[in-house]
Amino acid sequence: MTTDIVRIRQNWAHAVAAKEIVGRLFYEHLFRIAPQTRPMFPDTLDEQGRKLVQTLSWIVDHLDQPDALGSGATDLARRHIGYGVLPEHYNAVGAALMATLQEGLGEAFTSDDHDAWLRVYSGLSQQMIAAAYSEAG
Repeated sequence: MTTDIVRIRQNWAHAVAAKEIVGRLFYEHLFRIAPQTRPMFPDTLDEQGRKLVQTLSWIVDHLDQPDALGSGATDLARRHIGYGVLPEHYNAVGAALMATLQEGLGEAFTSDDHDAWLRVYSGLSQQMIAAAYSEAG
């Protein structure tokens, strides 16, 4: 198992212990970073926050299973087209995720942890964008 996966799983184990807070923080950060995304979501975000945590947990659990992760990420990306998600939204989501982890984990979220998450998120988001928009573009 790579060092990035170990770091991410350790961080996520701490973050998911406060899953209600993770969802709230993520959407606060996302709507601050990309306010144009707010209309894509319901007024009440409790269920959306639960779905976010569930999806991130699935991703973290499958980081060492590239075939399953790739297939799941592709399906997720294609579904999100229907919600109005555009390729440029992936950067905002990544920034919101990093800000959520930093705020939620505080000093326990080191620069090495940040870099690990960023590497994994960047690779996965590029794969998702390619899968979702290559046929549409």
